[in-house]
Amino acid sequence: MGGSGPGLRIDDLIVRGDGGRELLSVPRLDVPPGRSLGVSGPSGSGKSTLLFAVAGLLRAASGTVAWGDTAITDMGEARRAAFRAERMGIVFQDFLLFDELGAADNAAIASLYAPRDARGGIRMRAGDLLTRLGIADRDRAVPGLSGGERQRVAVARAMAGNADILLADEPTANLDRPTATRLVDDLLARCRERGATLIAVSHDETLLAQLDRRIEIRDGRMQPVDA
Repeated sequence: MGGSGPGLRIDDLIVRGDGGRELLSVPRLDVPPGRSLGVSGPSGSGKSTLLFAVAGLLRAASGTVAWGDTAITDMGEARRAAFRAERMGIVFQDFLLFDELGAADNAAIASLYAPRDARGGIRMRAGDLLTRLGIADRDRAVPGLSGGERQRVAVARAMAGNADILLADEPTANLDRPTATRLVDDLLARCRERGATLIAVSHDETLLAQLDRRIEIRDGRMQPVDA
């Protein structure tokens, strides 16, 4: 993949929960290609719901979520999954690592689905990222990793595939400040080098201050945040 990542366009997005209760309403949101957006707000306000919606992971959503010319809200589940595998790197808040695999294999998991000639590059980038983020024991399985180590493996996995869309849910939540700073620097540098589009949900003011734009979600409603 080369060039800038696709921009995000949301029109009239509504996500409903059990009983039809409205969890999130975003009338309009545009993130230009290759730009970054921070999403802040109180716990339980709908931040992660927004991230899941733009990843195409929610069924109970109406309206339009489009990445470039691709409206993922018009796709079936199989096509959404293929789009995520090809275009997105995602850092989930609960990591979603494979317990039976070591740190290196988890970080390089995208190599299993990539074309043969791309697999070596993914594994090399995964190893470089783990080194940069301070994961020395590459073979240690997930149950033997601390929360902060799992966080770093999850971030390395999201970036190793050179995805042009990066979605991160609290990427620095389990990290000490020096490690968090190093991670943010790497994340933003790689996004800018590749022109990737980044959306990060976070309470970390240091991270949010470095992004191109910031919005706040409160009670399921989007609010701009003054620079």
